[in-house]
Amino acid sequence: MSASLGKRLVDGLARRPGGVLGRLAYRDGPKAHEPSFTAILDALGSLEGERVLEIGCGPGVLLERVLTGGACSAAGLDHSSDMLALCMARNRQAIAEDRLQLKLGDAATMPWPTESFTAAISANMFFFIYDPAAALAELHRVLAPSGRLVIASLSGPLPPASLCNWWLYPPMGPALNVHTDTQMEAMLTDAGFTDIRVTSDGGGLALQLAQAAKAATARCSG
Repeated sequence: MSASLGKRLVDGLARRPGGVLGRLAYRDGPKAHEPSFTAILDALGSLEGERVLEIGCGPGVLLERVLTGGACSAAGLDHSSDMLALCMARNRQAIAEDRLQLKLGDAATMPWPTESFTAAISANMFFFIYDPAAALAELHRVLAPSGRLVIASLSGPLPPASLCNWWLYPPMGPALNVHTDTQMEAMLTDAGFTDIRVTSDGGGLALQLAQAAKAATARCSG
């Protein structure tokens, strides 16, 4: 299977789900995403007073938990209008209270001013980003000083195709943009983050958890 065909299949199946099948599959959030949600919320700890951004917010399951967990406000970015519609339906109360803002867009060009958020999260979507350096640079930009970043993804390289991961191959696996823990740490460093910690749980499809922060004060140049 060619890389371009793999990317097109990934887009239709998961990267940009939509239509009747996409809405049905993602309406309540895939159960396979639960470990990532738990890992992100555990890493964040207290959310009191936080302004949280989620990129790739999908149907808004994690955003709902962030808002009920004490965050004062949140925002979500997704490039699927169908997923944003599901997110709006799930979180209509928070939207009505002006505690949640949703935007249709791309992670490489985020539609928010610099230093808008105190925390940023990404669950089960970073491997869909074809330009991770641009996305990390934007995440660094929109975070306030001392802002935290938590990304839950898959650790690379992916294991060979087997009966245990038949659902991943052949269409999705080769087209996913996964990174080793060392590669992820290097990308976060290049984007300007500090206090970086990247770990993988060692499972058959290893959950990779990347944690980092924006420096408390801007670094002087020159």
